[in-house]
Amino acid sequence: MPAARESGRCFTCRIEMPGNQIKRCGRCKGPQYCSEQCQLADWPSHKGSCQRQTVWYDKYRACEDGSIHEGRLELITWPSPTEGTGWGACLLEEADDLKRKFETQFNGDQNKFFKYWPQGFRWTCCGTDGGMTWGCDHHGTGKKPCTCDYCRAGTPLPDDIYRERSATRYGLRLERGPDPRS
Repeated sequence: MPAARESGRCFTCRIEMPGNQIKRCGRCKGPQYCSEQCQLADWPSHKGSCQRQTVWYDKYRACEDGSIHEGRLELITWPSPTEGTGWGACLLEEADDLKRKFETQFNGDQNKFFKYWPQGFRWTCCGTDGGMTWGCDHHGTGKKPCTCDYCRAGTPLPDDIYRERSATRYGLRLERGPDPRS
């Protein structure tokens, strides 16, 4: 299990760890653990999803709080009139320039473009943008219990959050919760 640089929480025991102590699954580089014991304890639930990296965004699935995104990371290519954003979830006036940069400077390579503009992507499991690394609020659809405050309190998302209209949630049918396992 190679060490990572960022700080975060153990996926199994939820303990906070400094960056030099984080260990990740050596095969898929996904979940982060505080020890080999925690990795072994999580293996029965993790082994079904553990694969060698096959898509470019697999290395970004693990969040700082120890949760894992289980959806796809996709480039936002649609406008959001409520936010005034266009292609790449940037200001409408800058969308054409950003798209041109993606096509010319990055040659359409989403992996390279993600490093430059992570907020232009979204996770399909929770509707958060690619630049947010604090957790996947899946509200009951993931392999592990959701760790958001609403699920832990046993309450569903309030209307103003659940019905939020944004580029990152466009076209997704997200769970409202609460996750009964939280």
